[in-house]
Amino acid sequence: MTSEFTSLANNEMPVAAYARMSADSQNYSIQHQLDRIGTYARERAMQVVRTFVDEGRSGLSLQNRPGLQALLAAVTLAPCAFRAIVVYDVSRWGRFQDVDESAFYEYLCRRAGVTVVYCAEPFCNDGSPMQALLKHIKRIMAAEYSRELSVKVWHAQCRFSRMGYKQGGLPGFGLQRIPVSVDGRNKAALQEGERKPVVTDRVILVPRSAADIALVRRIYAMYLDGGLGDSAIAAQLRVEGRVNHLGKPWDAATVRRVLTSEKYCGAIVFNRTTRKLRTPVVDNPASAWVRCETAIAPMVSRATFDAAACERARRATPDREAILATMRAVYRQHGSINVPLCRAASLPGKAVIRALFGGYIQAYAAARLPEQRQQTGCLGVRSARAFILALVDQARILVHRGGGRASACRDWNVLLLNDSLRLRLSVASCRHYPDGQRRWRVPAQEGVQADFVLCGLLDATNLSVERYTLLALAHYPQGSLYLSESSSARSQVQHFTSLEAVFGLTPAGAMA
Repeated sequence: MTSEFTSLANNEMPVAAYARMSADSQNYSIQHQLDRIGTYARERAMQVVRTFVDEGRSGLSLQNRPGLQALLAAVTLAPCAFRAIVVYDVSRWGRFQDVDESAFYEYLCRRAGVTVVYCAEPFCNDGSPMQALLKHIKRIMAAEYSRELSVKVWHAQCRFSRMGYKQGGLPGFGLQRIPVSVDGRNKAALQEGERKPVVTDRVILVPRSAADIALVRRIYAMYLDGGLGDSAIAAQLRVEGRVNHLGKPWDAATVRRVLTSEKYCGAIVFNRTTRKLRTPVVDNPASAWVRCETAIAPMVSRATFDAAACERARRATPDREAILATMRAVYRQHGSINVPLCRAASLPGKAVIRALFGGYIQAYAAARLPEQRQQTGCLGVRSARAFILALVDQARILVHRGGGRASACRDWNVLLLNDSLRLRLSVASCRHYPDGQRRWRVPAQEGVQADFVLCGLLDATNLSVERYTLLALAHYPQGSLYLSESSSARSQVQHFTSLEAVFGLTPAGAMA
């Protein structure tokens, strides 16, 4: 954040002001710093011509500090509009854990002929050995403050975790956050993105509803009794039209979190990982974990949770020969073998199959099964994304041309039409099969939620869009819709030869 003042009185030195505050609860507010800087400047015939502010920004690194980044960029411009930078104190410049980093940024300014002045420090930044030593000590103190505070906060988090209070993060499916006052009174549940009303409040987790508890127990039953994997469970929940706690269709990752988080058997576990002072995340040994076994009303018993953990460990180390035997059994039962049949038989997912055999085709060969039909022409992730981004841009232009409104959403491949309808854009590569048929897989309920999906069907070369199909997703509950040249002619799916036709406009020519 920056601001500029252009009027300059005679004989006044133009200077810039820099202020930073990491939290609203700190004593040295942005305005307090700027007032002190302004007084300092007036007493020394300086005039603040630009102001750079980092509000609510940590001083541990340059990253995520647009104010300091803009200041350093302005300093390196030729000519620079100011001759000095006035900062409240060394800690406002930063609490860099490597004090040489703090000195380096100051050196960049000094090399450009711009002096950094700390108006609330007891030393004069004149470059003398004694003043340089004092400044270095101040930098060490600023860094040490963050280290000491980090340790104090960590000890407090461990203590509150042992008491059953949650320490940040999303609650997870079926759970809600309840603030608890210092006198032990429960307050109203916090909504998504809402913070606790009082700093001294603590937060507990409680089950959201009886329906959520029932669904969690059903997921465990599907995994343990039904033998389904994470992906198969998520697919079943999507078919039923269920959404997770984020309002999105269920996916394998969300199912896995339900099956592996001890929250669902009533325990809170803290300090599984460590990331202090913006350092990389480190996994901690189980002996360092902090636990409270009775923090939450359990949705499943500890015995059920442990059984799921044992089953996951068993599936994680599959028996190669057992997998091949199961594939042979699937082939004998169905007279064919493919990925959906393998998943229905609770065989490991594609990552495990690839690690053991190199892929499904190689696994079929290892099981001495007849060669299966193989499709070619699957589009790479990068190529598909490039096609979709181009389709998003073209669709936005055509909606505006037709008098409508198309705005971007949080999801990169979704447009919000007239502030009411969500349109997901996608492409489907042309896959070639030995029988000569061309086929396309159109994602329906897979991916982010939307009202419609507009999919570009690529031509035989997968270099350009051949036609478009528009699906109202309320009519297609399945994860994907598989189209072939013959089925397209028989189905009710609507196709368009140009993107203009999708939006009811006169085609300006064939779309590539």
